[in-house]
Amino acid sequence: MPAVSVLMGVHNGEAFLAETLASVAAQDFTDYEFVIVDDASSDGTAAMLAEAAARDPRIRVLTNETNRGLTRSLNRGLEEASGEFIARIDADDICLPNRLSIQHAHMIAHPQEVGIVANFEMIDAEGRVLSRGSEPLDDWQVRWLLGWNPPAPHPTFFFRRCPDGTTPMLYDERFKTAQDFDLWARLAAIGPTRRLADCLIQYRRHEGAITHAKRHEQAQNCAAIGRANLRTRLTGEIVSGLEPLMALFSYNAVATPDVIRKAVAGVDAMVAHDCAAAPTKAHQRWVRRMSAGLLADAILSRGKGLSSPACLAAFMWHARAHLPHLARAVLSDPGTALKSLRNRGR
Repeated sequence: MPAVSVLMGVHNGEAFLAETLASVAAQDFTDYEFVIVDDASSDGTAAMLAEAAARDPRIRVLTNETNRGLTRSLNRGLEEASGEFIARIDADDICLPNRLSIQHAHMIAHPQEVGIVANFEMIDAEGRVLSRGSEPLDDWQVRWLLGWNPPAPHPTFFFRRCPDGTTPMLYDERFKTAQDFDLWARLAAIGPTRRLADCLIQYRRHEGAITHAKRHEQAQNCAAIGRANLRTRLTGEIVSGLEPLMALFSYNAVATPDVIRKAVAGVDAMVAHDCAAAPTKAHQRWVRRMSAGLLADAILSRGKGLSSPACLAAFMWHARAHLPHLARAVLSDPGTALKSLRNRGR
């Protein structure tokens, strides 16, 4: 059996598929199978996959007779996979040549961990690099992030196929979007996970991507998953106080001065709790920086607060204690800040 099963679901992906296939073929780690589920494509995807499989016996193509969606397609692939580890990739993204070797070596060296993600370069439809991440996250930080988002994009996921030692990990088919967030939350409930500092994926953002086309649906699912995760580490009172922020974050509310006041108060309570529980002062600084960025994204971008002078003034007043940390957040990750500004009000 191969050490790694690379897993991909694709539907009408011919635009970028050749680059993705070539990036997997170019890996410096060779002990893998490539399980690809063609979800009833009607373009040239099937022909491209057949040609690739004829060249490389490690490629296994499974074809859905009808369109079943990404979640069910990935589960079909997981049921057919045989590797000890699963490495996800999407048909519009690119694996850097050392992706599999670095993630596999890390998991072998850390048998207590059930999964890892990696940093990534964000690229546009033409392959131009828009931003690049390099910050590692330990298990404590990942668990904090799981109140709001997965620790990295889906194509960076690398996890034990049977993290409990016996049962293969499958996606929850109730989620047509944010299925990756739910899966990582369930992995983290089994054992430690982390994000590597290494940049191992080129993650493509374009108008045809699910994260763009179904942003609002994904936000609703993320809110439901995040709320459940928050309840595992915070008191009910603190989670209840975060509801105004969560409504903004999931596009369910528009910023007003009163909503902003309540959202900041909820974050203040969370920060006080988390800084008291943080293992180090570095973790405390990280929590403050992440919380400030979360406030700005939810209120100014998703809640449309930037378009209202009254809301902007309310943010500057109520969140004034967070502004120095927000400045550090922007300086440490300007690409994410710019993305939030571009997406404001959508």
